Amino acid sequence: MNWRNLPGEITKRWQALKPGQKKITVVVGLGVLFTLIFLVALISRPAYAPLFTGLDPAEAGNMVEKLKEMNIPYRLTGQGKTIEVPEKQVYETRIQLASSGALGEDKGFELFDQTKLGITDFEQQVQYQRALQEELRRTITQLEEVEQARVHLVLPQKSVFIEEEKPSSASVVLKLKPLAQLKTDQIKGIVNLTAGSVEGLKPENIHLIDTKGNVLNADLALDEQAKLAQGTLKQYQVKRAYERELEKRICQMLERIFGPDKAVAMVTADLDFDRQEIESTTYQQGPKVSEQTIKEKGTAPQVGGTPGTTGNLPGYPAQVTQAGQQYSRDETIHNYQPTSRQEKIIPAAGRVRLLSVAVAVDTPVSPVVEQQVSEVVRAATGLNQTRGDQLSVSTFAFDKTYQQEIEKEMAQQEVEKRKEQQQRLLYAGVAAGLIILFIIIAVLVGALRRRAAQEAALEMEELKTIEEIEAAEREKREDIFAPQPIPLEEKIRNLARQKPVEVAEIIRVWLAES
Repeated sequence: MNWRNLPGEITKRWQALKPGQKKITVVVGLGVLFTLIFLVALISRPAYAPLFTGLDPAEAGNMVEKLKEMNIPYRLTGQGKTIEVPEKQVYETRIQLASSGALGEDKGFELFDQTKLGITDFEQQVQYQRALQEELRRTITQLEEVEQARVHLVLPQKSVFIEEEKPSSASVVLKLKPLAQLKTDQIKGIVNLTAGSVEGLKPENIHLIDTKGNVLNADLALDEQAKLAQGTLKQYQVKRAYERELEKRICQMLERIFGPDKAVAMVTADLDFDRQEIESTTYQQGPKVSEQTIKEKGTAPQVGGTPGTTGNLPGYPAQVTQAGQQYSRDETIHNYQPTSRQEKIIPAAGRVRLLSVAVAVDTPVSPVVEQQVSEVVRAATGLNQTRGDQLSVSTFAFDKTYQQEIEKEMAQQEVEKRKEQQQRLLYAGVAAGLIILFIIIAVLVGALRRRAAQEAALEMEELKTIEEIEAAEREKREDIFAPQPIPLEEKIRNLARQKPVEVAEIIRVWLAES
C-alpha cells in the first residue's frame, strides 16, 4: 500500500459515500473519539478510597480545611459525610490528621497524663466525669452494630448525711448502623457495663435510647407483675402444647379406625405448676448398744381368815398368813442405736391433676364399638378414673359444607393455575418458535448471502476469463489484419517519387561531405 496516496484514497471513498452514510460515519467517529478521551481520562485519574465515613458536618469541615492546608486532593461523597482521598495517601493522611488534632476526638483518662498545679476539686471532678464518659463511649462503639455513641453522666457530690445523697444517673444515646438492630443481650450488656463503671449507679437509673428516640431498655424495666404475667403465659403455652400432643395422638389413632376427617378430639388438661417440697424421716433398728437381764425367785405369802369386814373388827379372830406359792421372773432389756433416713421430695412442675377428653365421631357406631373406642382412648391418654378424669364419646353428622366450598374453590384455583401455566407454556413455545424461526431465517439469509457472494465471485472470475479471452482474440485479430512492414528500399523509392527535389538535395549534401 502506498501511504502517499492514502489522503487521495480517503477523499475518493468519502466522496463515494451517500449523505446518510456520511452522517453515520461522522456520528460513529465522534462517539469513538469521545470514548477514547473518557477512557484515557478515567485511566489517568487516581483511584480514591474513603478516608473517614459517617462524619458530622463540623468534623467534616475541620478535616476539609486541614486537607486544603496540606494540599491533598479530596472529594466529598455520601451527602458530605464521607471524605475520599487518593488511595495511596489514605493511611499517611490519617496519621497526619490524627497528629494535628483535626479528628476532634475527646480524651479519656489521657486528661490526667499531665498533672496541673493549682487545680481545684471541682475541676478535677469535671475532668474525671469527662474522662469516664469518653471511656464508656469508646467501649460502647466497639459493638459492630453501633456507629456512634454519646454518654452523659450525672455524678452528684457526696454528702456526710445519707439522707441528702442523690443517686447517680446516666443517659446513653446510640447511633446504629443502617439496618442494624441491637439484641436483648447486647442492651443488657450496655446497661450493666455503664452501671458497673460508675459508682452508685443502678441499672434502673440508666436511660438507653437511639437517635430516633426509641427507648431501648424499656423492656428490661418490667415490674414483678409483668414477670408474673410472663410466667403465667409460659404455663399456658406448656398446657396447650400438652393438650395438642394428646389430641394429635388420638386423631391419628382414630383416623386409622374410621378414616380421615371422621373423628375429632379435644383435650382439656389441668396441670399443677405449684412448687411442693415433701420431707419424711424413717427410723430403723440399728446395732445393739447394751443389754440388761433381771432374774427374780421367791415365795408369795398367802393371807387366810374370815372373809369380809367381820374378820377386821376388834374381837374377831385375825387373819392368818400362810405359806404361799413359789414364783420366778426373768426380764431382759436390749438397747439399740436408732438410725434415721430423711427424704426430701420435690414433685416436678406440670403434674396432671385432672384430664378431660371429648371425642366426636362422624360415623354412627354401635354401643359395642363406642365402648371399644372409649377403652382405646382411655388407654392411649392414660385416663385415671380414681383421679376424676372424664371421657365422652359421641356420634354426630359433621357439617362439611364449608369444607366442600373450600375444596371447590381450591379446584377452581387449580384449574385457573393450570390455564395460566398452559398460557405461559404456549407463550414460551411461541417465543421459542419465533426465536428458532428467526435463527433459521438468519442462517438461511447468511447461507444465501454466502451463496450469492460465491456466485458473484464465480461470475467475476468468469467475466475476467471472458475478458481475457476476448482480449487475446482481439490481439490475434490485430496481428492478422495489421499491415506488413515495408522494406527500406521501397520506402526510399516512394519518397523519391513523391519528393524528388528534397531527395536530390539530400544526396548532393551527402556527396559534398564525403
